[in-house]
Amino acid sequence: MNLTNEKQRKTLRIIWAIAAKDIVDGIKNKTTITLILGMAMLMLSAQVLPLVIRLRDLPSVVVYDAGESHLIEELGASSDLELHQVTSQRALEEMIGEATFSLLGLVIPAGDDQMTRTDGHLELEGYVAHSADPAEVAEQVDFLEARLTELAGQTVRIDIEGNTVFPRPDSDGQPFMVSVALVLATIIVGAFLVPFLMIEEKETHTMEALLVSPASYSEIVVGKALAGIVYCLSAAAIVFAFSQSMVNHWGLAILGAVCGSLFAVAVGLLMGVLFDNPATMSLWMGLVVIVLTVPVLLVNTMASSWPEILKTVLPWIPSVALGRLFRISFSAGVPLAQVLPQLAVVLGSAGLILTLVVLRVRRMDL
Repeated sequence: MNLTNEKQRKTLRIIWAIAAKDIVDGIKNKTTITLILGMAMLMLSAQVLPLVIRLRDLPSVVVYDAGESHLIEELGASSDLELHQVTSQRALEEMIGEATFSLLGLVIPAGDDQMTRTDGHLELEGYVAHSADPAEVAEQVDFLEARLTELAGQTVRIDIEGNTVFPRPDSDGQPFMVSVALVLATIIVGAFLVPFLMIEEKETHTMEALLVSPASYSEIVVGKALAGIVYCLSAAAIVFAFSQSMVNHWGLAILGAVCGSLFAVAVGLLMGVLFDNPATMSLWMGLVVIVLTVPVLLVNTMASSWPEILKTVLPWIPSVALGRLFRISFSAGVPLAQVLPQLAVVLGSAGLILTLVVLRVRRMDL
């Protein structure tokens, strides 16, 4: 038992020594800093549109009017708010859940006589996104209640208690954009930084030293992978920092980031062991990144006229499965029937690629 524990501690020390060296080297590397800062600037620029919308200082409301209420007709004539009308409550909830800015939803029953009257005032159902700023929501509710009270000639209250809207796993809009940003962050960092962990070892001839050291082939690969995962998680953390209000299930979101980082690192390590020339590797890696990222952008726009084989293949691409994992973490629930297949695709692909990396490293020692 003691021998087993000692062997495990030795393995962990070796893995950590390899990973720590690469993490420190990455911090000193200008390419690493440039990529991380570039990711931060990209996320900062993505906040410009919502900020511009807020600066207009016009409350926005989306309304589902089941009848033809005179209140909504008069409300639409107001110049100090933006009114969006939809044809169903489902459409209302979709619009709220996918908005890039704070929206207040309002449902008007079919006919003014169907409105709920409580203690002498009218009560209407209001809906808000779970990611909305509570202070902004309170201001919108107060503003709209005052305006509807003025138009109705009696007190109107908007009840938003329990009417929180979550985006669906296949949502477009902001949830989709954030999921794409997370996928791009992990894959790009893993694809363009991790390969150099292997190439630099070969260029400086330290790979030969590693191969004859007490470290096994698996320990070398795991150590490199651990360093790469740190890089990828740093990039994902930046995206989360700018989009934390979107996440409803942090456990799943973090699990997705770790699994996605593992897959991206596996791809990067494979390219690093396959190529010796950085220019050639970068060319092929650019192609791989395109193959992995373009489907993520297409999956939510699959037209009914597309070939069935394309509709069948796209969901099985690891990057697409990863994007869906992130969108599920934004939604109301975490159905295992949807989560487990996505995890299986991402982890299965990562495990297969890492196995190929170990086999390739083994051949380098022959």
